[in-house]
Amino acid sequence: MNVDFFTFIGPNSADYADYLKYTCEKFISREHNINWKCIESVGAEKLPKGYRCVAKAPNMKHNSMNHGVALNLALDYIESDYVIFIDADMAILYSNWDDIIINELTNKYDCFGVSYGHSTKYKNFPTVYLFAFRSYILDKVKLDFCPKITKGKEAPLKIKLTKENAHYFNMEPGKILKCDTGWELPLQIKKAGFNKFISLPMVSMKSKNSQLPFEDKNHKKLCMTKSNHQSEWHRKGKIFTTHKQASRTQPLNGTWGNAWKRRIDLFMKRNNQ
Repeated sequence: MNVDFFTFIGPNSADYADYLKYTCEKFISREHNINWKCIESVGAEKLPKGYRCVAKAPNMKHNSMNHGVALNLALDYIESDYVIFIDADMAILYSNWDDIIINELTNKYDCFGVSYGHSTKYKNFPTVYLFAFRSYILDKVKLDFCPKITKGKEAPLKIKLTKENAHYFNMEPGKILKCDTGWELPLQIKKAGFNKFISLPMVSMKSKNSQLPFEDKNHKKLCMTKSNHQSEWHRKGKIFTTHKQASRTQPLNGTWGNAWKRRIDLFMKRNNQ
């Protein structure tokens, strides 16, 4: 099968995207043809190796909006039946991950991805961190990844959910929803009649179920000072992917990026990858 694999390049992103591809290739099945593509977004110092840059997104002068516009732009460059959108500061660590995603999308689901763990974001539906889908859904729905923002303010708007729309987000009426990048995905896709989807559960770095190892107590203490970062998502009891987070201000070769990378390198070494 052919797969379009898109990531998005902003500040510090190129090194993360290179590392993402490195981890993907360590665990890939090699049964499918992966088209490694990227969209250049605002603030990119360079482009990653091994990807084809298919477009450059305009500057919307807002970080979340810049990301949303880059995701929207990628929709114009889909050439395959299977599509993966993924943040550059992710790593995939599950054997035959590509074959698994394709099988899930072929036999069971319209969308595959990872869940949010945030209390003000939608529940149990694939997110922009990792969002995989069959391109046929675009025949019935126009996806829009843009956040809802107030001019002059960096933080996206938050809205109170009504009885009419709360069920689309798997939240209760009256709850507050943060309208960040990709916030409308469940609404758009479910309204179009697609109700088969899977989102892997998030595991916090603080959880006893976290699987990425630490080198020693000092390494763990350092990572835990930003305990909401370096989340994992598991499939059948094994780590599928992990997200550095905040890479815009934390380069891969810096203190925090390197601390995350060392955990992954140690995991791969212990798993003979």
